[in-house]
Amino acid sequence: MSPTVADLLGRLLDLFFPDRCAACGRTGGLLCLECRRALRPYPPEAPTPGLDAVCVAWIYEGAARKAVHTFKYQRRRRVAAALADALADTLAGAPPGEALVPVPLHAGRLAERGFNQSEELARRLGQRWGLPVLADGLARSRDTGHQADLTRRARLTNVAGAFVWRGAGPPPTRALLVDDVLTTGATLAACAEALRAAGTREVRAVALARSLAPGRAYLSTDATDFRPML
Repeated sequence: MSPTVADLLGRLLDLFFPDRCAACGRTGGLLCLECRRALRPYPPEAPTPGLDAVCVAWIYEGAARKAVHTFKYQRRRRVAAALADALADTLAGAPPGEALVPVPLHAGRLAERGFNQSEELARRLGQRWGLPVLADGLARSRDTGHQADLTRRARLTNVAGAFVWRGAGPPPTRALLVDDVLTTGATLAACAEALRAAGTREVRAVALARSLAPGRAYLSTDATDFRPML
């Protein structure tokens, strides 16, 4: 098959403007092999309350933290593909679910950032797993602001009732939420509540990274898997 104009343009851009790793800045790819090898898998744990299962790929530190920050705050949208591919490669197979549902941003935050990082990840994962992405169904009905400095109880209160299903039809019976970084799980739990209220029976979630709880030991594992968490 002959290369298209887009293929030729892409090759030309790669020649003069090679991708730099989102974690270390070296040329050679959006997430270089060395940094991918430095990603530490997050150990399996009990599902977050309100969800049937949660799968987190890596511990939120080092290369994972730097890459996520580059993606979100430096607005390097294309990094989503590299992160989603690395996440899919880390998991032991396509997770169960009928459709991917990205955690929505409030309209104001979306306008400020220019894209929803969870939706970008979900679209790439949908390609990898052969699942549809329902990006317009779940909506954030009010701006919950930044939650970084809030306790878990305050986060739960802050996001309570902040999400609603506004899709043209009912949500999937088995939904898979997609988020970038999982902290306390309050946002995912609120999303799950909105989906269940609209008819979803089973809600699972996947996220790129999460910080280890204070004092929790790191258990080395080759791959994160949904199965121990079902």
